[in-house]
Amino acid sequence: MSAEIGPDERALAAPSRPALEALAAARDAPRPLVDLTALTCERMLAPATPRLARIYRQQIERDRWPDFAAFDHARYPLDLRRDAACHWARRAVAEYGSVHQFSALTRALAEARIGLELLGPLARLLTDELRHAELCARMALVIDPEGPTASPREFAWPAPLAPWPDAPSGDHDAILTWAAGVILIACCLGETLSRPLYDALIVVCTDPVAEAVLRQIQRDEHLHAAFGWDALATLWPALAPAGRAALQERLRLALGGFEATTACGRTIDMIAGSELEITRGEAPNLGTLEAHHYAVIFFSTVERELFPALRAIGLDPAAAWAARPLARRTISEEPGPTQTAS
Repeated sequence: MSAEIGPDERALAAPSRPALEALAAARDAPRPLVDLTALTCERMLAPATPRLARIYRQQIERDRWPDFAAFDHARYPLDLRRDAACHWARRAVAEYGSVHQFSALTRALAEARIGLELLGPLARLLTDELRHAELCARMALVIDPEGPTASPREFAWPAPLAPWPDAPSGDHDAILTWAAGVILIACCLGETLSRPLYDALIVVCTDPVAEAVLRQIQRDEHLHAAFGWDALATLWPALAPAGRAALQERLRLALGGFEATTACGRTIDMIAGSELEITRGEAPNLGTLEAHHYAVIFFSTVERELFPALRAIGLDPAAAWAARPLARRTISEEPGPTQTAS
């Protein structure tokens, strides 16, 4: 879909015709953009105007868009579809939360007058997270069209809430420290952990539509993690000793938080000796993993990827891990809300 404005619109410094028609219709009967009393993730897909849709589609449909209409409901029992749809709906909410987080990071770095080569990639990350939110929301609704009514709690769309305080203003050093902490948690940890999880989801998924969605998201996770590591390495030399100490503390808390939400209550001892290899089974799978898989991937990625990369930056991951907060263990069958983007 082209984002070009038509010849009849270019000279108009005014809303488009459909926007004016909607404006006129609403003048005597004001209505909210969203119904906050019944807000589920399908509301992310609410239409705006044809002009805005063209602009938006040009940004998000970089790859061939999955053929959602090709999903065959008859291949899968309702209970399997309903469970998988809840997973996809929660992913949509998490991806939308990433838009909120990266928007705040962009504003903070712009206030700190960071160069364009560091600031600019965030425009790509924001667009990617919008794509991911739509892909996941559409997948959830295609799998279970009655999901918002049948599973309102799992399809709920709460207001985004970042797992860190708002960015400071005015103090350049404080802004850089805050931004480095966000990049550490959201990109270096969060996106690095997401990548092998999506790799595994692609392996186990047996549905071609769901697999196409997973592959689109997976390709972006690699880029997001790469941005995080280079951005953090760029900011690190500019941090004062107090800022570096603050980042080490953020790492300590974040490792405990990710373990609590991603390992599903499992400990290293509980999965010791487990095989990391994940294979596609005989049973149908619509893009979900078992809790044991989440735990194995989490601990393996921490040891094999996160620790070496964090040491290369100048942080002490071993000390942070040893002192991480240990939440009360509750064995679950799926990960809870993560600290950040997936």
